[in-house]
Amino acid sequence: MGLRKLETISTKRQFFVGLLLAQFVLLPFASRNFDLRDIGRIVSVTLSNAPQVRLGGFNSLFQSLSLLMFILLFVSKDRMKSLFNAYVALSYLAFAFIQNIALTEQYGFSVVTVNLVMFLLVAYVWIAEVFSPQNCFDFSNFRWKYVWMMILALFAYWFPFTNSGQLDFDPLHFFTRNTATAFCLTTPAFLTILTLNLPKVNIVIYRITAIVGFIIGVYNMFSFFNPHTVYIGFAHLPLLIISLYCTVMSYRITTI
Repeated sequence: MGLRKLETISTKRQFFVGLLLAQFVLLPFASRNFDLRDIGRIVSVTLSNAPQVRLGGFNSLFQSLSLLMFILLFVSKDRMKSLFNAYVALSYLAFAFIQNIALTEQYGFSVVTVNLVMFLLVAYVWIAEVFSPQNCFDFSNFRWKYVWMMILALFAYWFPFTNSGQLDFDPLHFFTRNTATAFCLTTPAFLTILTLNLPKVNIVIYRITAIVGFIIGVYNMFSFFNPHTVYIGFAHLPLLIISLYCTVMSYRITTI
């Protein structure tokens, strides 16, 4: 499906109905012990045992690469367009598989199917951007009114919490956390960058990334119902708020 067609489809009511139905139709998969009554548990076990949570030994490498990409983009601006688009596309492709697939003793090979599909949709539009670029990263839309987005995106990417959930603003977290390999903690930064370049961005990328981000953000708000994961909820507020704002903005602007 071409991006032009997807841009039109994404404005239709059916698109939102389809996304809503997908949350109930695309059930998680488990190669053993699958039970419809146990869906929540399958999702939880899969996410907590996905490869992404086991990349601790490579955090510094991925974080350094991510920070380098952001710095080069802000310094070189549109000259970095092709490389940055490719980096983001590969990131979302990686997020899809390293965060939503696991091999566990209880459920065998398991997949959070709806997340996998939504993440791949975001990866698809960014991959299409690589081959037919529309984004222009000259930051001509920088406005002080967007400082709140930058602060929230920085908060998510920094993830200033200890393992027990206490606030910890150690700057080394930028290099030791695994936020660069997490959809929820990096997407606010990508959306903020796109916002700072409106309207010179691919509107399909902006809209699809924001909508999927909002859906995932809503899911993570359930963290507030568990006293042990409240800090996870706070860490995902930037994703929810920024994604909602960008979704609304995507229907108020036109492409270049």
